[in-house]
Amino acid sequence: MGFIRRHGWWLLPELIVVAVLATVAAYLSGNAFQDQLSNRAQVELERLTPAQLELYDMQHAHAGGGQAKVVCTAESFGTEPAGAKRIEDVKVIYAQFLCALVQKGTPWDYASRSSGPAVITLGDPPAVQIAASGLGYRDRVQAIIPDDLEGRALAGFKDRGRPSELLLRYRQAAG
Repeated sequence: MGFIRRHGWWLLPELIVVAVLATVAAYLSGNAFQDQLSNRAQVELERLTPAQLELYDMQHAHAGGGQAKVVCTAESFGTEPAGAKRIEDVKVIYAQFLCALVQKGTPWDYASRSSGPAVITLGDPPAVQIAASGLGYRDRVQAIIPDDLEGRALAGFKDRGRPSELLLRYRQAAG
């Protein structure tokens, strides 16, 4: 027993390393699911028309419009059911979004953009619901977002990397 006390000190650093690795693995697997949810929300948002996202194509407004490209990013902040652990079990994704209408030669600062919370129902076909902008916006958000998620819905992006990645995608597409 005295041998373990005198020479067992080397176990402490190894146990700490194992605990840290287990924590990192749990954190990364949680982020993987969040990334799946966010990516699925992004895909569904990018399927919408500019009008559905309240994006305005000023270059084609007078020419009858053209085929405009929408780029989006999204960040999930909730699901139904709330305890879902796999994307296959999710029926609804609540996500923060930022979308922009790509117009060749138009800098990001002048791009038509739309942002806010979205409700993405994963049915066949999927459906996306966003609150229309303007007077009464907060009330419309509260009408589509569950009470326990309202604060998060109105808070914006937690991960500032997502809007930055969208900016890069926009710049590449707008060339």
